[in-house]
Amino acid sequence: MEDPTPFTVAQPRPSDWADLARIHVQAWRETYSSLLPARFFGDEALRKREDMWRSSLSHPDAAERIRVARVDGRPVGFAIHGPSRDTPPVRPLELFTLYVLAAHHGTGAGQALLDSAIGDAPASLWVAEENPRARRFYARNGFARDGAHRVEDDLEDLAEVRLVR
Repeated sequence: MEDPTPFTVAQPRPSDWADLARIHVQAWRETYSSLLPARFFGDEALRKREDMWRSSLSHPDAAERIRVARVDGRPVGFAIHGPSRDTPPVRPLELFTLYVLAAHHGTGAGQALLDSAIGDAPASLWVAEENPRARRFYARNGFARDGAHRVEDDLEDLAEVRLVR
C-alpha cells in the first residue's frame, strides 16, 4: 500500500539554511503578528535567521537535533530539540521549537515533526501563552502546564508558559 503522507521528515541538509530561515520568519509572521511588532518579520529578521541557520547547519552535531518536514522536496516546517535549558531541568529533553507554515497546518506535518524529534519521551517546552492553536496541539500530545511562566524581554514582553509530559 502506498504511503498517503504528502510530506517526509528527516534531518536538514546544509543547503536548507535559506529555506529554513524563510520558514522561520514566515511562521513567526503567521503565528505572532498580533503579538509582536513588524520588525520581527522584516528583512533584518530574515538576515538574522539566515545567519543563524547557516551557522547551525554547518555543525553536524547541531543538525542531528533538527528535523525538517518537506513537501515535494521543499521544506515546509521544522522542529529543534535537545537537552533541557531550564535550570534545574524539569525533564531531560526539551522541544525548543516547532513551526509549520500555515498552508500546511492540519496535514499531519507538525505531528510527524514532533514524533520524529522527541517521540513520546518525557519532555518540556515553552509556548506563547497567547498561542491557543499550539497549546491545543501539545495538549493532544500529553503536554500540560506545570505552572512555570516567563516573560521574554527581548520579545516585547511576550509571555510564555512551560508545558511538560
